[in-house]
Amino acid sequence: MEVIPIAPRGFCKGVYQAIRLAKQTAVENPGVKVTVLGQIVHNRYIVEALNKYGIQTLDDPKSSRLELLRQIDDGIVIFTAHGISKVVREEAARRHLTIIDATCEDVLSTQALIESARMANQTVFYIGKAGHPESNAIMESYQQVYLIEKIDDIPNLAGLPEIFVTNQTTISKNDIEHIIEAIIKQYPQALIAREICAATRLRQEAIEKIKSADSLIVIGDPQSNNTRMLAKIAVEHGIKHVVQIESIEQLDTSILSKDMKVAVTAGASTPHKLTQQVIDYLRMYDFNYPVALPKVNIDTLLDE
Repeated sequence: MEVIPIAPRGFCKGVYQAIRLAKQTAVENPGVKVTVLGQIVHNRYIVEALNKYGIQTLDDPKSSRLELLRQIDDGIVIFTAHGISKVVREEAARRHLTIIDATCEDVLSTQALIESARMANQTVFYIGKAGHPESNAIMESYQQVYLIEKIDDIPNLAGLPEIFVTNQTTISKNDIEHIIEAIIKQYPQALIAREICAATRLRQEAIEKIKSADSLIVIGDPQSNNTRMLAKIAVEHGIKHVVQIESIEQLDTSILSKDMKVAVTAGASTPHKLTQQVIDYLRMYDFNYPVALPKVNIDTLLDE
């Protein structure tokens, strides 16, 4: 079995910065309640690891960020890498909470573009995923912003409105292009700002460049949009067998074969140690004497 690690993979700068901020906050404020509003990044192992630092994560898919915030009475609140809406930021200040903002720089850049577009009285078409915290932050902050998940979502607006088009930073570059083409066809004067972050784009392009592998293992949390996009692109690229797992603990060894050429990659919110554990196990795998799958060590997961 040939094992092909794909680069780049794993943590992007935004994730690294968010986790560094969270750890630093806990260390510098002993005895102070520290709460992350939602998952700091979409990876349950990271949430568990941060809990070891005394950092609580307040997350409920049925509740908005504002509803979650109202459960926090004191201490420090950390906003996640996905960004936060103006109304949540204002409510946190009103509640006299200490705010640590771990919003990714690329997300802040997109928010600034939308802010400028709205100040110029432009109508914004935002290509993104409904329910994703990055999209939620945008939709809760601005009026005259339309969320576009698919071509059918493009609105028919009367007159000749000025249209500004941008997107969620973690979606597939292939997915947004056909939507942008449809928007331009309907609104030829639309201004386009493709805002897929470099880390997401490079990881997607690395999948498209895979030549020799017949299989791909994508490591990342099921909630991670950029991880799901990697798996989706691999299928579209024609890779025969694509498997997404959270860690070595979910690896099904029955899919392995001696003549397999298996590539390995990971989403931008996947710790390096989770990915390396899979690569090391595959490289050492003995089909005659297979060993049990190792466990993930939460205690050392963020020591990188």
